[in-house]
Amino acid sequence: MGSLNLRSILSRLTAFAIYAGSAAAPAVAATTVEAPEPDCVECGLEDDTPIDRQGLDPEQAAEVIGRSLAMALKEARPLAATQVASTWAISADPLRRLAVAHALEWKFRLVGDDLILDHLAQDAEPSVQSAATRAAWARGLRTPVI
Repeated sequence: MGSLNLRSILSRLTAFAIYAGSAAAPAVAATTVEAPEPDCVECGLEDDTPIDRQGLDPEQAAEVIGRSLAMALKEARPLAATQVASTWAISADPLRRLAVAHALEWKFRLVGDDLILDHLAQDAEPSVQSAATRAAWARGLRTPVI
C-alpha cells in the first residue's frame, strides 16, 4: 500500500477549502436540480491512504495538517465539513486522527464536533487522546470521559 505525500494532502485541503467555500457553489445549487455538493472524494480527502510525513516528527506533521484542515473545515459547507472531519476521526491512519484532533483545537463551527471529540478521546493513541481533550477544552465542551 502506498502513502500520500504531505504536500499533496496540504494542497488537497486547500483545494477543498476553495471549492467547498466558494460563493459560486450555493448559486449553482440554487439553479440546477443535480448540482454537485462539494465532494471530499474529488479532493481525495476521504481516501484512507496513510500520509507520508516526509521526515517530520508525527506531532509536527499532525499540527501542520491540522491547521490546514481547520482552515478548510471553516470554509466548507456544514455537511461537507462534518463528512471530512468524521471520516478522518475514524481513519486507520493515526496521523489523520491526530490531525483532526489538532484541527478541532481551533475555533470554528462544526456540526457534531462534540461527537467527534468524544470518539477521539477514546483513541488507542495517547497523543490523539490528549489532543482531543485539549480541543474539547478550547471549544468549551465537557471534557470527554475516557
